[in-house]
Amino acid sequence: MQDNLFETPDTIRARPRPDEQPPCALCGGRRFAPLFHKQGYDFTRCADCSLVRLDPMPTPEVLAEIYERSYRDGLYAMFARADDVRSATARARAAAIAPLAPPGPWLDVGCSTGALLRAVGDLGIEAEGIELSAVAVAEARARGLHATQAAADDFVPERRYACITAFDLVEHLVDPNPFLARVREWLAPGGRLAITVPDIKSVHARLMGRHWYYYAPPVHVNYFDRATIVGLLARHALTPVQIGGAPKVMTIDYILASLAAFNPLLHRGARVLGNLAPRGLRQRPLRVPVGELLIVASA
Repeated sequence: MQDNLFETPDTIRARPRPDEQPPCALCGGRRFAPLFHKQGYDFTRCADCSLVRLDPMPTPEVLAEIYERSYRDGLYAMFARADDVRSATARARAAAIAPLAPPGPWLDVGCSTGALLRAVGDLGIEAEGIELSAVAVAEARARGLHATQAAADDFVPERRYACITAFDLVEHLVDPNPFLARVREWLAPGGRLAITVPDIKSVHARLMGRHWYYYAPPVHVNYFDRATIVGLLARHALTPVQIGGAPKVMTIDYILASLAAFNPLLHRGARVLGNLAPRGLRQRPLRVPVGELLIVASA
């Protein structure tokens, strides 16, 4: 288990016992069939609704420790520093979502260092964000953005929002239901919730199998496809108005760095091809489908 990118011996020892495992987040079932094993975890499928998840599920305390350490000196620090590609993705997503949202302020949950807040502000829309990582919040504030260090469980909004975004977040939640219930209450009537999740039925996931980069224990804990994410949203009276792919803007150099972290086997072959490309091409922004879904749902 020491080959796990995110864990330390302390977080491994803190894993819950099998009898402490929560029920399925979608249907409440407790029957799970094993799919495969990766980095010390079993990936299992609910026998009643087909939601895929980890076994054992990490505790929220372990996940909070992993995120803070990773933002300070680990993998997420690398992602946060890739400001150009993250900003380009944020601009593309803000432009895609804005026509679907009513007028009014936005809230970005898990705002990191504020790429989306800046993109939304550039469209003339007022926006604020919340983020667990103190390091990321400090950087967002240094850029003049409205960011608050808070978990969704602790955040008390002073107003309702026309649009709430939560990118690359729901798959990290051991139980996403309390989160969705809370953000549903924060939406103004007719407001929009926009989320992204990895799609386990995407071409990428089907071709790569257990080596798919989004199969990333223990930080990704629940794994969705279109049917299961729509079913989860329906539990909270959230109706999709648009579902589609969620490409990201990346450079070849950024892709290679990500593969080195999440899929070393694929990285070895990709690095050879990448090194053959001219430096200018390796740093050119490209719109890349990565196997994620973008869902915009109406309250």
